[in-house]
Amino acid sequence: LEGDTLEFLLSDTDPSMANSLRRVMMAEVPTIAIDLVEIEVNTSVLNDEFIAHRLGLIPLVSTMVDKMEYSRDTEAEDDEWPAGVKFELHVRNDSAVEGEKIEVTSNDLLHALNSSPEQRNVVPINYTPRGQSATQDGRAGPIVIARLARYQEIKLTCIARKGIGKDHAKWNPTATVVFMYEPEIKLNQSILNTMTLE
Repeated sequence: LEGDTLEFLLSDTDPSMANSLRRVMMAEVPTIAIDLVEIEVNTSVLNDEFIAHRLGLIPLVSTMVDKMEYSRDTEAEDDEWPAGVKFELHVRNDSAVEGEKIEVTSNDLLHALNSSPEQRNVVPINYTPRGQSATQDGRAGPIVIARLARYQEIKLTCIARKGIGKDHAKWNPTATVVFMYEPEIKLNQSILNTMTLE
């Protein structure tokens, strides 16, 4: 395990077993992603569907994913724990400088005011709360959702829910899962002993 990469050796098995593991990692591991988006104001150049799609692909991290329930398995409302997590985003470019653009990022996704502690545990990857400076530990910054020109605005609410990659790609927890054959190299020691450096 190194950073965001996990590498392991699978031995004494069939390639079909390795492929089955690969498919399970992509399709059956539960994750949290933004599923429902309600756009109230969008004066940006991007259409509503494009913004909703970009929001759905933002990786959300949480230690509470195992405590969440699938929305189909609970009586709770979509924005109530354990069914979902409600986020709000409202950004407007009121810059006094003509032509200055601002970025709307995943840091602008804020929890609804009535969010529970469990819901506040779900945050976008590389999230930096307001008022704190971003750490310079080599991590990537927040994910850009859109850029707003002067007087443009985006205001929306969205709900993140638990799901699996088999239902939609936004719940796929992996970027790439591959397997390859590991070569087994054997050297003939008797021939090596007869060889010289020249």
